[in-house]
Amino acid sequence: MLFARRLPALLGTVCLLAGLASAQPAVPTQLQVTGERSVYDDATKETLLTGNARIVNGDTTLTADAIRYNGTTSIATATGHFVLTSGRRRLIADEGTYNLSTREINVRNLRIGEFPIYISGDTVTGTPDNLVFTNALVFFRENAGYTPSIRAEHLTYARGRIVSADGLGIGLLGGHVISLPHFEQALDVDFASFVSGHLGYRGNLGVFAELGLHLPVAPGLSAGADVGLYSSRGVMVGPAASYGSASSDISGFIRSGYISDGGDRKTDVLGRPVPRDRSFATWEHRQHAGDHFTLDGEFNYWSDSEVLRDFRHKEFDRVQQPDSFLEAAWTDNNYSLSAFARVHPNSWEHLQERLPEVRFDLLPSAVGVGIYERGSASAAVLQADAFGTAPALRTDRLDAYYGLERPLTPTPWFTFTPVTGARVTHYTDALGGKDTYTRTLGEVGFDARLLASGTFDYKNPIWEIDGLRHLVEPKLSYRYAPEAERGKAYIPPIDARVFSTYLQPLSIADSRNIDDLGALNTFRLSLNNTFQTRDPSYGSRNLASLNFAADYRLDHPGQRALSDIYTEFALTPAPWLKWEVFQRFDPHHTSQQELNTGLEIRDQEWWSVRLATHYLRNDYEEYFVEYRQRLNEVYDVTALWRYDARNSRFNEQSYGVWQRLGQTWAIKYEVSWFNGPRRESSFALNIEVELLKF
Repeated sequence: MLFARRLPALLGTVCLLAGLASAQPAVPTQLQVTGERSVYDDATKETLLTGNARIVNGDTTLTADAIRYNGTTSIATATGHFVLTSGRRRLIADEGTYNLSTREINVRNLRIGEFPIYISGDTVTGTPDNLVFTNALVFFRENAGYTPSIRAEHLTYARGRIVSADGLGIGLLGGHVISLPHFEQALDVDFASFVSGHLGYRGNLGVFAELGLHLPVAPGLSAGADVGLYSSRGVMVGPAASYGSASSDISGFIRSGYISDGGDRKTDVLGRPVPRDRSFATWEHRQHAGDHFTLDGEFNYWSDSEVLRDFRHKEFDRVQQPDSFLEAAWTDNNYSLSAFARVHPNSWEHLQERLPEVRFDLLPSAVGVGIYERGSASAAVLQADAFGTAPALRTDRLDAYYGLERPLTPTPWFTFTPVTGARVTHYTDALGGKDTYTRTLGEVGFDARLLASGTFDYKNPIWEIDGLRHLVEPKLSYRYAPEAERGKAYIPPIDARVFSTYLQPLSIADSRNIDDLGALNTFRLSLNNTFQTRDPSYGSRNLASLNFAADYRLDHPGQRALSDIYTEFALTPAPWLKWEVFQRFDPHHTSQQELNTGLEIRDQEWWSVRLATHYLRNDYEEYFVEYRQRLNEVYDVTALWRYDARNSRFNEQSYGVWQRLGQTWAIKYEVSWFNGPRRESSFALNIEVELLKF
């Protein structure tokens, strides 16, 4: 009985194959045709398959409720649940035709998906690798009303890329409010490089709404605008763009904003009233060309010192002193050649301009008999505008350094390296009644290094420790340049000392404050300790390090001989634990001058906590805690505290909830309180909407 039921289908298949034998040879020999029922018409050379109808041709499979196949034309006409699978690509339609020889299709109501993009169209023609849609709908990640999408009258889709689209609108599946005449987009880059929104309330801004939107306008280029509406201030708007992709060697972005500020603007860092017309513009550029050339640049214009602090406080937290520069550099095996320009677009800050500086650096290179040379040469146009009580300064500076060193290794564990060098610097527009001034300096010294190690057969599977190695490295360096202060009365101090609590470079070869050098007759002693274990992949990994350093100065009037003692500690026994400590201690008064700590513990899936302390004697003592907990696949909770122990107050408290809306959006609800003398308000309510990257 089973044979009797399948006999019609088998006879139909035999007849179909017989017809194919007399057809054109373009039809592959691996053709397979199946169906629960089949009817063959010898006059038309067509076979009608119904009931699980299927045609398999190599790596291409066509299934439908009913398939009518013409052996002469190689065309299959399918109706009802048309599904064409070609390799990894799957096309679904209501009905259509498929040519087994040319792979051409002509279907109605086609749907195709290739994560993260999905496309449907009323009518579609072409091949599985190149499809032309009419009345197309493109949506991303998931078919939901909140999903970004595109509608197009005509759209061409080829090999993972929207080649072109015309007559289109962009928006959500619920409505398309943005119209573009033309569009193309590769799927290996983000559709929206930046889509975000903020809603909330801040005392100094009032109720606010912010929207940032970049849309692709050309391959590798997205453009749009940032708009902010503030009930107490007005409207801030400015064009924005980003360019580059993950596969290119060029990337960058532009952001800007302008507002006629009708609120309480207060004063800037110089105590001057903040103007009503306020604006900012930011540009960043990163570029690589081959293995040798790089081009990096930034430009930051702020109409006043507080414009980002008032309206873009998160960006202000990252960059509180903006810089504007452009640097091109060519590097080879043992040298680099660079051109560096720094400009001063903001009148409210003090900045040393380079207009520009061209520099050549020779890396340590062997010259024979164990001697190594190093050097540098630069030509710079320097300028510093008048600022406060500081006068305006300008000079053209030529500077060159050349040094030699000869490492001596009497034993594998001891290295002694004598060093010597000279630096010549020429200035125009000198001070003290001189037109020009040339300074010539020399230095001598040495670097002595010991290296000892010990190994221990200790294993701990919990911390993935497979043996221990302790490296001990004492170092003693000495530099003597007693005339380094010479000529200060004539040198325009543009590259001068800046405030820093860290040890500065010891040699005049490495000092950046070359217009404000001090005499050197100094020893530097350091002791480095490193604990390592075997890495399961390759080599070793550091578990902990503990380093000490201090200077001892000879013949330095007005300074104590022994400097502060500097300590650095780092503990990284596992990827989920990191602890760092920096300490500066005054041995003359046995007092702590500075202590900064940071502890981070992460559970990759569920939670993370970060604790930090910041202590600077006579300035501040702050404790910082940030916590994040994942509740489930949808919700996370966050909390942040900054406590000022010196004034016994919480400078900041923030509590938030992150919500993931499907696979497309992330929404953050946050409430914050602030305390202390600050420009910002004491309360903020924020709702942040972010389009997830895809």
